[in-house]
Amino acid sequence: GICKGPFWPSSVLLLLPFSFTHAGAGVGHLITQWPAETLKRAGETVDLSCYQNYTTLAFIFWYQQPPRNGLKLVASISTWMKNSYEEGYSEAKFEISRDNNDHSVMTIKNVTSKDAATYFCALMIQHFVTVTTNNMVFGDGTKLTVMAVAIFSPSKQEIQQKSKATLVCLASGFYPDYLKLFWKVNGAKRTDGVGTDEFSTQNGSTYSLTSRLRISAQEWLCTHGRYECLLTDKYLYVF
Repeated sequence: GICKGPFWPSSVLLLLPFSFTHAGAGVGHLITQWPAETLKRAGETVDLSCYQNYTTLAFIFWYQQPPRNGLKLVASISTWMKNSYEEGYSEAKFEISRDNNDHSVMTIKNVTSKDAATYFCALMIQHFVTVTTNNMVFGDGTKLTVMAVAIFSPSKQEIQQKSKATLVCLASGFYPDYLKLFWKVNGAKRTDGVGTDEFSTQNGSTYSLTSRLRISAQEWLCTHGRYECLLTDKYLYVF
């Protein structure tokens, strides 16, 4: 029986003539960012790192580029001034440090879907001998994807009328539109009874994807299993 149970900061653009230099230009000079990509759940904290060996006197700028949008300046930092944040950004949310002059870390706290973007660090290097030949140098960027993942339990009506139980996993807030979802039951990957939407659904500038796991009512009611909806082996939601 059944169991119960790139846009430049305006001040720089107006005051300092410059030429654009990509990170790969210049012999012996380097600007690099890591990680290249990072996937976070809503509410988590992420560290974005930038290293440069051009000069200890450089301004470092952090930019945000949301999906399908232009660059937005978050803040500028130097070794001799307090960090300067643009309107809409704050140190409480975007904490920026600069260690040993050549290494900067931007910590984004309590991430939400609005923080999903590619973040660039850039340098404005002023040459004191020839002040009209300033260079703007960019790193390759870090892409931050912020996921909201939830599992919804089966309906009592389905269990009673069909003796089946369908768990629904909804992943939202990601960009671009390609994402794979997996199911695990008690630590073992489950493919039987799994149905995942063929295409993601667009919601503004991000996408959502739904996957369903259908099991017997007996398994749902009797086994007290551990059900996991995974994006990769590292990022999962447990029901």
